[in-house]
Amino acid sequence: MTAKICFTMDNLSDAADLGKGIIDKPRPPGQRPALEQGFPAMLDLYDRFGVKVTHFIEGWNGEAHPDIIEDLVNMGHSVGMHGWQHEPWSELSLEQEIELMGRSTDALHQACGVRPTSFRAPGGKKTPNTVKLLDEFGYMIDSSMNDKGEDGEEIQALTESLWHVPYLEATIDARQWLSKNIPAPEVEASWFNLLDEARDSNGFRVFIWHPHVMGLNAEYRQVGENILRKVTQEQGFQLVTLPELVAEAAEK
Repeated sequence: MTAKICFTMDNLSDAADLGKGIIDKPRPPGQRPALEQGFPAMLDLYDRFGVKVTHFIEGWNGEAHPDIIEDLVNMGHSVGMHGWQHEPWSELSLEQEIELMGRSTDALHQACGVRPTSFRAPGGKKTPNTVKLLDEFGYMIDSSMNDKGEDGEEIQALTESLWHVPYLEATIDARQWLSKNIPAPEVEASWFNLLDEARDSNGFRVFIWHPHVMGLNAEYRQVGENILRKVTQEQGFQLVTLPELVAEAAEK
């Protein structure tokens, strides 16, 4: 029995706070803890265990922090698109969605020289037009919620070239620690159980971690380290990327 385990990361710098109107201009250097402390801490954590992630990044960062995105790709990670400034994607009009998808895709492409082919809707929920537009823009992976706004455990073809890779709300650090305020030991125990269940069923798990959540909290980061240690040192786990998950599903 082997479980395939995929690690992803969401959000970068001030994009989401700008989109929500929490700030009206980017924070100056020295006042960006998520970018300047949380992001490097997460990269160090992944690097120590040899883990490559898909980082879903808001397109605004392609213009604001192109060097950081380029460095991320040079380290062997991949970049996915996560809206422009983490706007509530499911509420966009067709015209807004077309504009922001194109703008974000182009900005990330310009920043690192690689056109993103993975998408995760900010907030997880899509519009009725998202799948068609992703296909037209050349995306191959949609790792958002399903069309009902739910999580799930089945990889499915949405079009001939676009695949849906779901995740569980229980594997999102922000949902556990920011939304529900669950103690770290309980989250760790839950994640261990989810890993064991996936191994017993030859399934998969997609984790979603954040620089501003796990990256800024040493206790949470220790949980992440324990998870990475488990999947890299115990039998029955295989680390994979999102494209590798899709490639296996396509072969079935």
